[in-house]
Amino acid sequence: MAHEKQIKKCTMLVPKLAKRNKKSLLFILILTMIFPGGISSAEPTINDKIYTKKQAKIGQKLYKDNCLACHDKKYFFPVLKAWDGESLGLFYTVMSATMPESNPGSLPDKDYVDILAYILSISRYPSGANNLEYEIDKLNDIIIAQRN
Repeated sequence: MAHEKQIKKCTMLVPKLAKRNKKSLLFILILTMIFPGGISSAEPTINDKIYTKKQAKIGQKLYKDNCLACHDKKYFFPVLKAWDGESLGLFYTVMSATMPESNPGSLPDKDYVDILAYILSISRYPSGANNLEYEIDKLNDIIIAQRN
């Protein structure tokens, strides 16, 4: 059942990605096969203060330079809602493989994570004392959830 949910979420991206980059589309479909696991209530969520204000501030400039032309600040409210229950690692992987549209995957991993921290900040998720780190296993353990 969790596998079907991931495929459904990814298929929502298909029309946009098919227009942009067929390799990215194939990559995302393969990811749905790699991350089919269910979700445990013990897993941390994006409500658990997983980034710092300083990191989000760095991400804000990167967002302005690389994302804002296509994605205004309100863009991510429905996006995060649609990804509810999925891993932040999968979201990160899709984002870093397909953005920016003009040159997908071109930013350093740290920049994508800082942008992700900014996205969480503008979506009003709480910040904490530790930076969100790029380690795919750790990102995979964090679940996207609606705000508390």
